[in-house]
Amino acid sequence: MDYALHRLTTREFEHLTQALAKCVLGPGVSVFGDGKDGGREATFEGQVNFPYPGQEWDGYGVIQAKFRQRPGADDAEWMERNIRKELNDWLDPTSKRGRRPDYLLFTTNANLSPVPGSGGIDQVNALIARKANALGLKGWAVWHRDEICRLLDIHTGVRRTYAHFITPGDVLSNLLQLVSDVGEETAEMIRSHASHALFAEQWVRLGQAGAQDERQKISLGPVAVDLEAEFNNSKGEPCTTSAARYVIERSDAVLRPSRLPVDPAPHVVVIGGPGQGKSTLGQLLCQAYRAALLGDEDDWRLTGEVRSVLAGLRQELPAAGLPVPKARRWPMRIALNDYANAIVGGEGTSLLRFITAQFNKHSSTAATDSQLKRWLRGWPWLLILDGLDEVASSHTREDMMGRISAFLQDARSLDADILVVATTRPQGYHGEFHPNDYEPLRLVDMSTDHALSYARKLAANRHHGDPEMHATVIERIVDASRDEATARLMRSPLQVTIMSLLVERYARMPQNRYELFDAYYSTIYEREINKPGSVGDLLARYRLHVDWMHQHVGLVLQSRAAQASQLDAVISEDELRRRAYERLLQETEDSAESEKLASRLITAATDRLVLLVAPDAGLIGFEVRSLQEYSAARALLAGPDRDIVPRLETLAASSSWRNTWLLAAAGLFHRHSHLRDELINSLRQVDTLDHPAVVLRPGAQLALDLLEDGLARAYPRYQNLLAEHAATLLAGPPRWNHSEIARTLLEAAQQHPNARTSIEHELRNGLGSRGARLASALAILAHWRRASGPAATAARNLLDRTVRNMKPEERAAASVFAQEGYELPRIPNLPRQQVAATGQAALADYLRPHQPADEEAASLPESYLAELEQHPVYLVQVEGVTAALVDPTRPLDQPAILAAGSHQTVMDTCAAAIDAQPVTAWSVAMALLGLLRLAYDMREPPPEPSVISIT
Repeated sequence: MDYALHRLTTREFEHLTQALAKCVLGPGVSVFGDGKDGGREATFEGQVNFPYPGQEWDGYGVIQAKFRQRPGADDAEWMERNIRKELNDWLDPTSKRGRRPDYLLFTTNANLSPVPGSGGIDQVNALIARKANALGLKGWAVWHRDEICRLLDIHTGVRRTYAHFITPGDVLSNLLQLVSDVGEETAEMIRSHASHALFAEQWVRLGQAGAQDERQKISLGPVAVDLEAEFNNSKGEPCTTSAARYVIERSDAVLRPSRLPVDPAPHVVVIGGPGQGKSTLGQLLCQAYRAALLGDEDDWRLTGEVRSVLAGLRQELPAAGLPVPKARRWPMRIALNDYANAIVGGEGTSLLRFITAQFNKHSSTAATDSQLKRWLRGWPWLLILDGLDEVASSHTREDMMGRISAFLQDARSLDADILVVATTRPQGYHGEFHPNDYEPLRLVDMSTDHALSYARKLAANRHHGDPEMHATVIERIVDASRDEATARLMRSPLQVTIMSLLVERYARMPQNRYELFDAYYSTIYEREINKPGSVGDLLARYRLHVDWMHQHVGLVLQSRAAQASQLDAVISEDELRRRAYERLLQETEDSAESEKLASRLITAATDRLVLLVAPDAGLIGFEVRSLQEYSAARALLAGPDRDIVPRLETLAASSSWRNTWLLAAAGLFHRHSHLRDELINSLRQVDTLDHPAVVLRPGAQLALDLLEDGLARAYPRYQNLLAEHAATLLAGPPRWNHSEIARTLLEAAQQHPNARTSIEHELRNGLGSRGARLASALAILAHWRRASGPAATAARNLLDRTVRNMKPEERAAASVFAQEGYELPRIPNLPRQQVAATGQAALADYLRPHQPADEEAASLPESYLAELEQHPVYLVQVEGVTAALVDPTRPLDQPAILAAGSHQTVMDTCAAAIDAQPVTAWSVAMALLGLLRLAYDMREPPPEPSVISIT
């Protein structure tokens, strides 16, 4: 077979060269890892089994790989140039190449013609021969493309390892020649699944909301955009990348465990907020890999519809800046909420068995677990695990994560080449995807330019036949991007999509997220009631009931998400019909009519409005999670005024209600302005409920979130009140979101002098502290000093004065900032210290002294302490002062922590221990704050809010 060597990357061609060299020359070949190699991919010393028996090479040899991205007619000249440079470097005494080789072996994917006398291989050999005497070469060889192809024919192990790169043409048709233990039936099932899934997942999910005409169906390819994200490089420094490109480039490698170093995390967890495009990212990656895996567009086994989608994607994805995957992995997407529901439903299914069941939904022939297991062993996979945040129950989540870990352990034992991309929201995420196995990739807000680019793609797709509407939409979107308030509502793909739909009808744009979703809901509803026919009449006449239905489902699903062991994505159609019937019966007092009307309204809501959908027979839920949260927020704002703020206060500290709470708060500011003061006061009450709340300050965190949302930008008094309360987050050690705190408080300080005064007051209090809160103030000032404006100037002056007057223990504490993993900004005028551990303690040692003294009170669980005993605290000397340093990159064992997470004693003990830490132990206090946050999130969930009766 003529293998497609050009599909390899430079790195993988070097690795293929190393593997073939070991096979051909023998095990004495020593290979070099990534990085500077001094002109060597591998070396050998002594006798090797080459070139043939009786004439073996015996001495010091060097192997070099020369990879050409796009082989062409001038391959021989290109190879000559490269070899000439290498030989000249060996001859140059200043090149620091070191010892000259006795033997040289060059490998290349370039085509070197074997025609005697004038062929490319003869040209290259003649060049080496001219330099051989000067170099002292005893022998050499060149493995060009044809030679490597023949070696791959012989060495099946190497061929199999790189099959997903080098298989030419139709991958699945040639599969049996490359992977012997994958049967023909399996190969055809894989083709069938890939083609069915390619066609089924061609649409952007939100594009179909409320759509009946064809122009409303938004294809993924034409509107595809990559998402900006951040990750930490090998030095712990934050770097920006494009998420899909990052994953594709990461996957363009052989990821079999036997070929990987032990330390780097092989998989990725994408962390992003609501509507930031996590699920669409997974859909986009799967489509890209299906397009790479399937055959040509003229493959007779593909229907015309599938060929059309395939051809479109192969043009549209590169146009969106996405590289074509070189490693043609088989993609599979699993919705973790579906998997969790299967577990809770008592199926006891392994992840492999669930994958098989999902596979069979898109395959005309049912596969077995054993067939997919062989496929896993034989061919590389891309596995998308989408939506950990949808699994709210800690017990179900723990069970599910255990099954995922078991699957990956089994895959590892098979030496399977698999890349897992998991997704989750940051809220309520506690590192369930182990940092040793998953690298975090954090999505960031869309820039204005990126948002406008996406909006233009949407407009071009939706209005390609209506130039006037297209121009109007673009003009209004651009105007909205220039307004500070509406620009804040264009930070995610979901928000831009909704805004693009709204500008088709309205010139004035919403001013906050609640108004955005409210306008979207109204737009969809009004479009349907204005259509002729009985369904439009029904929706118009019974709008209050349909509104109630959405709010009821939203509230029930959000409530169940906060309860343990509950299915949290759907409600049974029978349950909704019964509740709708009871409500209608109160008004009509006609049982038969109420039953009939309840069914008609459910059908109209699911079939025409399609905000509510029926993913499975007999079940109803929201297709888009943010619309579920908006509907629940509307329910929280219904009923008498006296109930609204107490209801929100009850839910304020719950992480599972956070986004719903923020939407409800925006709705309160929008529709219940007389309750604004009461709401802000309630946030202060939340932070005084008990000692853990005083330390953790969940109300202050919500105040910060409301500032970030720009809720009160038009109301300076409330902006200042929120900033004043958010600034109390500085009354403790640095937090996990210190950069977000710094950015949001700086923006508030720059907008209003009163807010700046309140924030600077908290900063000065922190700088005067001898405890861990000093580190928090230093972190904020170090962030601010890099900005511009009066607040940043004041921060620089204050920070410089503080550094000049630091006591020794404060200098020691600040020196720890520079240690890898904390992501804290360096403090200027403070020399970076090389710290070395002089002793070691354990995190448990810092908790034990603060357990309740009352003999009748519960002690910390032994399993909890045992886990913290394994978490080291290094004692380091800095200028004669001992400081404590917790390794932030070392993960805690989630099951052991979660098992005790709801224990009140854990929260009380953590809170007391945090208060007691001196400034030199701020990293301990920071770690304990993380434990407190985890325990606080795992508390008994708040009581389910009553479902409001809407008249």
